Amino acid sequence: MVELVDTAELFKAATVPGLSALSTKSAHGWPAALDLTLLATREPHPPKTIMPGLPCGYVTQTFAHGGTGKSQIELMRAVCIAAGVWFCGLPVERRKVLFLSCEDRADILHWRLTRICAHLGIEMASLDGWLDILDLVGHNSILFAPDPRTGHALTAAYGILDSRMKEYGTEVLVLDGITDVFGGNENARTEVKGFVNNLLALIPPDTGAVLLIGHINKASVTSGATTEGYSGSTAWHNSARARWFLYPETCQEEGERASHTGKLIMELQKANHGEVGTQIAFQWDASAHLFVGHTVARATDFDRRHRDKTEQRGILLALKACADTSPPIIVPVATTGQRTAFQALALRQEFPETLRSGKAGRTRFWRHIEALRQLHAIEEASYRRSNRHLSANLILTTEGVRQCAQ
Repeated sequence: MVELVDTAELFKAATVPGLSALSTKSAHGWPAALDLTLLATREPHPPKTIMPGLPCGYVTQTFAHGGTGKSQIELMRAVCIAAGVWFCGLPVERRKVLFLSCEDRADILHWRLTRICAHLGIEMASLDGWLDILDLVGHNSILFAPDPRTGHALTAAYGILDSRMKEYGTEVLVLDGITDVFGGNENARTEVKGFVNNLLALIPPDTGAVLLIGHINKASVTSGATTEGYSGSTAWHNSARARWFLYPETCQEEGERASHTGKLIMELQKANHGEVGTQIAFQWDASAHLFVGHTVARATDFDRRHRDKTEQRGILLALKACADTSPPIIVPVATTGQRTAFQALALRQEFPETLRSGKAGRTRFWRHIEALRQLHAIEEASYRRSNRHLSANLILTTEGVRQCAQ
């Protein structure tokens, strides 16, 4: 049974980071309006972050399918924050961390922590006072459970957490996972927002952060990489200032089912105070017994233009190789069916490796085909099939042949 306590006794009004001296608490409990006259005399500061994708003073979320590896990866992030070392190529500011493990027991945590520290080159004992880990498996860990009779939502566990954080001087709170600490309706916006706001009341707004780890819904699991990597009400998406989505990388050949590459991709899909799109690629390291990762370099506009030019020339060279074969290989115009332009050209060694597999590669291929049409480098012609039916195929133009010779 979840024991409830009076919300009013535990709630702490959060102040605006860096502006505590610019406003005072009004009689009705809310902070007073910002002093715009005073603000006009001061230089504004950019939003603070502990690391890219983990803003100070707000909730950040990590969602993934169960069993993907998110608990181990987020424990590694907690260690990096507590030690002040870079996380998979991303700079980190040191903070005191409290990690609530509601899914893994102490022996598993010890196993992972030992290997994480060995991989990072950190003495585990050096984390004492910076990283506190609680094994809450089997304990009452529900922090928020609305009671329709009283209207109260915060539980006794919330009060315990509040006391422990004050005792530890915790700045970063990691909760693994959401379903173990949230007893409300995940589809009820007001309950989700109330839960998030009360978590934010636990951290120092200038230096702290909350990291929530949760599972995604079945639809997101089925679709693989998605821009909506979260479960429940959109309030989860809206109440967080940053959201990461961890999913298995897949590749798919034309006409075949998608298969896993063995890598995990952790993508920053929401960042109100920064740029979205940061990706970390994780691979299982058998010697370290861990998923270890590195940031994926983002392509610049120059990189993309160079890639597109190289891929388009590769398509032209593959098309020319088909035409030079004796007898010539017909490259159909078809985008679907038993034999497509992609299938015919992808077998040629001249075809760009970057286009051979994956949904993104095939999407770019068809975009390149349209671009080459508009550049008058390729065009459609007609030929008679063995059944004497006319069909369309792709051929090089004089301009296309000229580009191949460059």
